[in-house]
Amino acid sequence: MIFKRFLENIKQRQHPFTAPTPGTLAFQCNICGQMSAVHMAALQRETRSCLVCGSTLRWRSIIHLLSQTLFGRSIPLPDFPLRPDITGLGMSDWEGYALPLARKLSYQNTFYHQPPHLDITRLDSNLVGTCDFVISTEVFEHIAPPVGLAFQNVWRLLKPGGSFILTVPYLKTGVTEEHFPRLHEYTLEQTSRGYILKNRTREGTLETFEDLVFHDGPGTTLEMRSFTEPSLLEELRKAGFGAIEVHQEPHFVHGIYWNQDYNLPITARREDTL
Repeated sequence: MIFKRFLENIKQRQHPFTAPTPGTLAFQCNICGQMSAVHMAALQRETRSCLVCGSTLRWRSIIHLLSQTLFGRSIPLPDFPLRPDITGLGMSDWEGYALPLARKLSYQNTFYHQPPHLDITRLDSNLVGTCDFVISTEVFEHIAPPVGLAFQNVWRLLKPGGSFILTVPYLKTGVTEEHFPRLHEYTLEQTSRGYILKNRTREGTLETFEDLVFHDGPGTTLEMRSFTEPSLLEELRKAGFGAIEVHQEPHFVHGIYWNQDYNLPITARREDTL
């Protein structure tokens, strides 16, 4: 009953940041703008923790960092100013924030296998230098090697001073492991034991891989690599990015608190001039 009354208070915006029991965080979701609450132990990266729109910690962190990047402070997406002069691009972003972003800014969500189409490894020259920001969340672990080309093309998409907001799964230490380092001409085939990958290298050697890892189903969600933080930061530096930051800082007002020091969002900026 206490928690039920607390949620009613949240809906009425009464005492919005007072938790009913120890360990519960009351917050304003920065995606839907509504009040919500979550037990801190349940505040995990991929757990839907807004009781209204179902946003996750990762999705809220994207909007939090975007708001800070564009406006110098963290404000909920419904309160973003109408700014058609700000141009941005997303890669398979969650519709929960992609649709309202498109109503506030000159933002377009893109996809690899459906319109509006974007292959970050084969960049349309018309897009070069057009974006104030690019969002890529849980995409770069699926891009065929060499992944460095994708980092370079994001840098090319951005205007000078433009920002890149990135999330991928990664380990805290070590070196990124490429699962298929000689990938060239490959197919995925389904067998009685599951999917296998068959690859013909540039030198003509045939390779077969089993025990594949997929994220949310087979196909383009095949995991191509396991990133590490040092390798990620080095890829960004090699691509020309500056002002690279890994963000673990909490922002309780909007339900952002990280229980780990890995898999954190990263921001970087194109600092040169055209």
